[in-house]
Amino acid sequence: MAQLARTFSIITTCKGRLEHLQASLPKMMAQGANEVIVVDYSCPQGTGEFVTANFPSVRLVSVPGQKHFSNWKARNAGAAVATSDVLVFVDADTVMAEGAIDWLSKNLPERAFGFFDSKTSRTFNEVGIRLASNQLKGFHVIPAPLFRRLQGYDEVLEGYAAGADTDLEERLVMVRCGRFPLAASIIESIIQHDAPSRTQHHAYPVKTSYAAGLLYRQAKRALLGMRSKVELSLRTRQDLYAAAKKAAAALSPERGRISMIVTVGKHPIMMPRQLGYERGVQTMTLQIELSMQDVLEKIPD
Repeated sequence: MAQLARTFSIITTCKGRLEHLQASLPKMMAQGANEVIVVDYSCPQGTGEFVTANFPSVRLVSVPGQKHFSNWKARNAGAAVATSDVLVFVDADTVMAEGAIDWLSKNLPERAFGFFDSKTSRTFNEVGIRLASNQLKGFHVIPAPLFRRLQGYDEVLEGYAAGADTDLEERLVMVRCGRFPLAASIIESIIQHDAPSRTQHHAYPVKTSYAAGLLYRQAKRALLGMRSKVELSLRTRQDLYAAAKKAAAALSPERGRISMIVTVGKHPIMMPRQLGYERGVQTMTLQIELSMQDVLEKIPD
């Protein structure tokens, strides 16, 4: 295999997906990437022991003591030790095709991130489960300097389908990183599995995490635009997400409209006596609302 012009780090994570990793890791190792990094995110199946015994050249990152899975914290932990020019994030259930990294080296533009669009992702959904329709949306190929400039994935987002992958894509565009749709040919297959196995290690049900993610990301986008920033402070994000989770928890068949209100600014009014008062405060708020229609008798998988 010819020497790659750029170096690539493949990063994958595992918590309760060891049987998937056993099938996908050999294909990652065969890519000829600069390094393959596996993050054992407190996996109850002994992922770290398996990797050490069978793939000693893999860079193993262990994150102990975690009850619930955070793909974003796990990916950030892997990226923190990566040494390559380009970071390739691959889920444990994704089997890469032969020559995938070579294809990326030849085709990925210098200042662009690679992603799979929704149409391509859906073609790999063989079982028809709705949660599987976006199973390749988290496959990201990102220039390492830009990933670090943006502080990686937003770790405050919790639960399956919360959308930290979408959030990062939006912020990459903000720093003028081009979008590069990836070819389906670089994926050999997706290991099919049911909805419960996708969500069993997450802290919240999908309904809550998805709704909270929608509210949070919209509020965050608005604040980033107002402040001309590419990321908010951790405290601000934590407060935003707490408000989003509180609003999302209220979503029910009886209550299909939920909203969160964010205080954007609060400042004293200059010259309040011109208005006939001793003092005054000007407060600007932002309201984000989700409105649902047509209640389903059964929530789909």
